Amino acid sequence: EDHDGRRRTLYSLRHTYATLALVSGDVDIHTLSRQMGTSVTMLERHYSKLTATMAAARLG
Repeated sequence: EDHDGRRRTLYSLRHTYATLALVSGDVDIHTLSRQMGTSVTMLERHYSKLTATMAAARLG
């Protein structure tokens, strides 16, 4: 459970891992897709807003 008493699921942990991996920039999306056993297309579909925000931040 988290600090608010909500149960953590495997899905939420997986989502957190993917988000942190992409935000940190330590893992590229191709490596992440192999690690998670999913396609780059699926990651792009679910995390496209996150990656777009990251790209905009790099531009300033």
